[in-house]
Amino acid sequence: MKTLAAAVAVAAVGLALGLWTTQAALNGRLRVAVDRLGGWTVEARAGAADADPYTRARLERDGEIPLALGEGLRLTTRQDSDGRPLDPRCVYKVGSHAPPSRYWTLEAIDAAGFPLENAAELYGLRSNEILREPDGAFWIWVSASVHSGNWLPVAPGARFGLALRLYDPALSGGAVGVEQTSAPRVIRERCE
Repeated sequence: MKTLAAAVAVAAVGLALGLWTTQAALNGRLRVAVDRLGGWTVEARAGAADADPYTRARLERDGEIPLALGEGLRLTTRQDSDGRPLDPRCVYKVGSHAPPSRYWTLEAIDAAGFPLENAAELYGLRSNEILREPDGAFWIWVSASVHSGNWLPVAPGARFGLALRLYDPALSGGAVGVEQTSAPRVIRERCE
């Protein structure tokens, strides 16, 4: 009888641990198949046919259609380059370079990863429409208040993240296909 009770207890603990681990992986608390590129995260194999089951389940649940492995990568961050969470009361500058790719977009995203609603109704910037320095460098200002130059608005008081989509990136030997040092920096300028 003790053996049966012990077996049931072990099975119950195993089931509870398995369910918790699955829930944590689906909600992003437990990172599975996620690489780091500076302060940015990327699920490099999310669009691959052999993506891990947790990534496939999360994509299915969210209704997200990721870029295929040969098409591009989606990098996201919810913190600045010093590791502080992004705050809508602050002004950030993002740049000065992006990983080599044919084309890229930068957008502010909400907690679920969708474009962040804002009063300016400007949801993203494209690499072919931004102002650049003579050497090709750029700075994009991210803030709730209007800013001159390349400005990506966020909603006041709404937590946000940033998503950088690289289309047809130049691949290298790096773990996620681009060099670790090529990720744009997210620098907090000031807070209001």
